[in-house]
Amino acid sequence: MTRRLQVLFLVALVGVLVCVGLAVLALAGTALAVAYAVVAAVLVSVGAARARAAQEVARRAAGRTCTCCTTSQHDPVKVI
Repeated sequence: MTRRLQVLFLVALVGVLVCVGLAVLALAGTALAVAYAVVAAVLVSVGAARARAAQEVARRAAGRTCTCCTTSQHDPVKVI
């Protein structure tokens, strides 16, 4: 995914979380709204960490011609 699409998705997710949080605040009160905010923040943090880890794996795998060695297609060729 491109960085722009990720940012748009994150903005949409935060918007939905805020709307649900406001509904929880109106229906259940402050204590449950604070608990919801903490749970939502933890889940967003875990999701962001997993996305960064997945991007790192994809970044490392880019340019590799195989998984059995550490060379890439951009390494110089030595002719014997």
